[in-house]
Amino acid sequence: MKRYTIYLAVLLFGALLATSCGRRQTSTPSTQNVLRYALTTEPTTFDPALVRDGPTIDMLFHVFEGLVQWDESNRLRPNLAESWEVSSDGRVYTFRLKRGVKFHNGREMTAEDFKYSLERACDPELASPVSATYLNDIVGAMDKLNRRANEVRGVEVVDKYTLRITIDHPKAYFLAKLTYPTAYVVCREAIEQEGDEANGRRLRINERCAVGTGPFNISQYLPGSKVILAANKDYHGGAPKLDGIERPIVLDASTRHAMYERGDLDIVDVQKGDLLRDQQDPVLSKQLHTFDRAAVFYLGLNQNAFSPFKDRRVRLALAYATDKDAIVKVALMGVPQKANGIIPPGVLGHDANFAGIPYDPERARQLLAEAGYPQGKGFPVLTLTFREKTPDLRRAAEMIKEQYRKELGINVELREMEWGAFLDALDRKELPFVHLRWAADYLDAQNFLSVMLRTGAPENVVGYSNPRFDALCDRADKEQDEQKRIQLYREAERLAVMEDVPWITLYFQRDVELIKPYVKGIRDSLMGHLPHVTTFIER
Repeated sequence: MKRYTIYLAVLLFGALLATSCGRRQTSTPSTQNVLRYALTTEPTTFDPALVRDGPTIDMLFHVFEGLVQWDESNRLRPNLAESWEVSSDGRVYTFRLKRGVKFHNGREMTAEDFKYSLERACDPELASPVSATYLNDIVGAMDKLNRRANEVRGVEVVDKYTLRITIDHPKAYFLAKLTYPTAYVVCREAIEQEGDEANGRRLRINERCAVGTGPFNISQYLPGSKVILAANKDYHGGAPKLDGIERPIVLDASTRHAMYERGDLDIVDVQKGDLLRDQQDPVLSKQLHTFDRAAVFYLGLNQNAFSPFKDRRVRLALAYATDKDAIVKVALMGVPQKANGIIPPGVLGHDANFAGIPYDPERARQLLAEAGYPQGKGFPVLTLTFREKTPDLRRAAEMIKEQYRKELGINVELREMEWGAFLDALDRKELPFVHLRWAADYLDAQNFLSVMLRTGAPENVVGYSNPRFDALCDRADKEQDEQKRIQLYREAERLAVMEDVPWITLYFQRDVELIKPYVKGIRDSLMGHLPHVTTFIER
């Protein structure tokens, strides 16, 4: 019996060792020339005029494109527009379109397609949650969105290959706005034949009518399972080196990591709870890569959904009680950079010398007592909501909960929420306290301050309103002198961070990924990996 037990133990150990070695050392690509990396959420839409979340955008910008795009140096360069001219007053942009660009159905793209696409994005029947943010500078866009006009006056077809866009005021950031999917070109006949109905018209894009000009097209969508993209061999920029991209939908971070170890994924995000193990692994440690991102993680304090937040002293108390250094060092393994302000490094307006609000628990307790909650007495239970199945967010949230309990006597409950439902709740502005990220759509302070915190801005989900902040942003938005713009944005940032505290910024994003050694040619920018046109599998 004893010998049998030892023998069985040896067999089990051998099996485990073989399994472990197989999982850790799988570095041979699949037989197909296909890049495999997971979608961390179910796609929220297949429509570039409706999309607003990073994971879905990362999938869609392989299918649809705009006039301009980012490069590896974080600079704007031509895409569907081969060149452009800007009028002397800075308001009129004339784009010369690239000739011979074809939609996935084989039809040539023209200036009429861009006019249709931009006006469709502003169609009130489509009910885009983002058009008022990214197209509002175009003359007539808000009139169409608000049902005061049937067309967007500022979008004109000069000829088959020339498009003219007029904006309301000269704005240095406008061209960069056109990199956001809302301004991508779509195929009219595909939508009208196969699109989902909106008030009696086929107007919304689903996976069947997602016909763009991009380097890949949607080959298959299995809800809850995966999205498969096939290479567009007639792509105007040259055929992709890959035959396709497979995006399995895997919400759980541990499952994604295990799939990578088994060889079922070629790229995977690394949550900080796995990082130490990966760093110590002789195989995985050589496959770790780090990428800086123009994104900030923050706590949003909704004054309209939680009455104690109406008192500035309460918001300041939470800010002084937040030990960002501990969150970065302990919860996040020291990977990201502490965020003292709102504007990330690499974004126009970032101030590396801005110190922000320091960790000062004594000052925090004093402020909370002055607001009528000594040692947290009488303070209502506060619910902190964040995206589900994201271990890094949970680790940080658990530390925040403990810091506020220890330093202020406040009881914080944690609530994970499915991503689509989370976005809907944010739209309704009903969540009192959120742990969230804002990633740059373009590398300008306007995208973080005016877009996120100006009074009435669609993305302002915390109810922040200060006429002085608005005036600073409005002046900066129109200012043509870059240094003057930067100073105005920095003044607005200081006002929000140091005095009003609609957000408590935590850290600037830095991604850690495992990438198989046979994956080559990835292009990257501060916004993330660029479309996989040059990526290839080395055999």
